Amino acid sequence: MGVFSNGGVGIDLGSANVTICLENEGVVLREPSYVLTMRDDVDEILAVGRDARQMLGRTPKDVALLSPIMDGAVSNVELATALLRTLSEKALGKRRALEKNRLVVTVSQGCTRVELEALESAVRAAGAKKTALLRTPIAAALGAGVPIDDARGCMMVIIGGSTTEVSVLSMNGVAAARSTRTGSLAIDEAIMRYIRREKGLIIGQRTAEDLKIDLGSCRDPLYIDNDNASLRGRDARTGKPSTVDVTAHDVHKAIMPTLDSLLESIREAFENTPAEMAEDILQRGVFLSGGGAQLDGLTERLSDMLNLPVTLGESPQDDAARGACIAASDARIAQRFAQSGCLIEL
Repeated sequence: MGVFSNGGVGIDLGSANVTICLENEGVVLREPSYVLTMRDDVDEILAVGRDARQMLGRTPKDVALLSPIMDGAVSNVELATALLRTLSEKALGKRRALEKNRLVVTVSQGCTRVELEALESAVRAAGAKKTALLRTPIAAALGAGVPIDDARGCMMVIIGGSTTEVSVLSMNGVAAARSTRTGSLAIDEAIMRYIRREKGLIIGQRTAEDLKIDLGSCRDPLYIDNDNASLRGRDARTGKPSTVDVTAHDVHKAIMPTLDSLLESIREAFENTPAEMAEDILQRGVFLSGGGAQLDGLTERLSDMLNLPVTLGESPQDDAARGACIAASDARIAQRFAQSGCLIEL
């Protein structure tokens, strides 16, 4: 059968979350990409994933909360390995979980050679029987059921935590691609800055993310319900605890400059698409994926900007992990992507 035939495990190793998909079971785990360690000894790991993220903004002086995945790339091989191993054991419910499995991990299209080598080291050290890396646009398209095996081009836009990837896919390969290092985490930071500047309140990243999910929208302000939320934080002037009210219109004002910049990069990528491919995209539209794609009104705004139909799946945050799992479970599919250079066997 070849390298990938049974026991497939697909992992989307993102800057915001690690998503794990198992053959015949689907997505079984999605947890934040955080590792909690001792500040003076990063090898002493206290918690990973959701347990670690609970300490965001609450860590004592001798403890550090680290993210080993930055801008879609591995910044610390040892911590990334620990993250992969621990969450894999949690997902599969056993120690040394990957030693009998075939593992495929996603890799950003804009990854440099050095970043690729760091990811390769972390994935090898995770302890899987057989391992490979699969380009994220291919994995997302495969997981979303987007047809990419014929000569007609299709555009895939993936909005992740720290990266946004725009790719034109054809014949099981990437015909053109553009990757920018901005994503949904930049929108969280924009909310934090706005609340401090306009409301005089200092809030954390968790609160900003909750605001984005609950009240965030990029629709025309006329069509946004002016819901509100009470925020607790620290007064920027006095340093004392304070509470302010924030409306959906406030969140809209906070996120739009960052979002407009992100959408402009997508538009520029489309304008630089080869003419023959652009004709195909005009017929098939754009396929949207990634956790950041779930922002209210984003599909419609992108469609209006490009004057193209934009398709968003039911669970875009899981597309890449599902696609990686399919490649890990089916030898013929894996072989096709290996031939196109999109799957790298380790």
